[in-house]
Amino acid sequence: MKRLTPLLTLLSGAVTAAVLFTMSAQASPPGTQPAAGGGAPAAAPAPPADVAADADAEVDPDAATPGEEPTDPDADARRPAGTSPPTDPDASSAGTEVASVERNWIGELENGATIAITVKDGKAEAYVCDGRSMELWLSGTVRDGKIELTGKDAKLTGVIRGDRASGEMIVGVRRWKFTARPDDTSADEAVVKSGSGTAPAIYRVTDETRKAGYDGGWIMRPDGTQIGIVTWNGKPIPAPPLDPAFNSTVVNGVTLVAEPVVPGAR
Repeated sequence: MKRLTPLLTLLSGAVTAAVLFTMSAQASPPGTQPAAGGGAPAAAPAPPADVAADADAEVDPDAATPGEEPTDPDADARRPAGTSPPTDPDASSAGTEVASVERNWIGELENGATIAITVKDGKAEAYVCDGRSMELWLSGTVRDGKIELTGKDAKLTGVIRGDRASGEMIVGVRRWKFTARPDDTSADEAVVKSGSGTAPAIYRVTDETRKAGYDGGWIMRPDGTQIGIVTWNGKPIPAPPLDPAFNSTVVNGVTLVAEPVVPGAR
């Protein structure tokens, strides 16, 4: 019996060690459990090949981000010399600009009289009338948009900006402000043009008629109507409309012939 005692002690220790080892293995995480036979812990499984390839791929710093349109670095090099990049079509200036001041400008004074200004080659002629008794003829220049005209005891000054002419007319001690807009009524090629590509806006009786003692002027409004005054025996009276076919009218049985007023022609 004494011979079996050491053997039983050895077996008891072995069983105790086996139990402790089993309990330790069950308490450890799955990835760190020792392999059978007491070897080194098993390594974690490697990721799939395609996942590894994506992780190792280089990120292109020039690549466009989602939602962003790619830019062309060579666009400026391919643009023809002397041209500018396209601009925003909505970034346009307000207002309507007139290409040239050399045309007819028709409007009104504060007192209700009609004014017409014809500009050509920097020179200008103007006619003002109320269709009853008031009328004035003025002439002068329009340079850099600045209007400077003079007449009998009268002066007219103003400026042209964009599609609007404005200023003031002074007659003696009286003064009135005025505004006018461009008249782009197209001209018949057979008609003498008083402005750049526009039909005449101001008519006056011919020199022969004035030598006979009659005078008269007309303004051709953009709506097709006319307004004017005829001076008959020194007295102003409303002018009958001109016949557009002959540029003439009849007053008290006398035929009055008119012609377009052209700046610098007189």
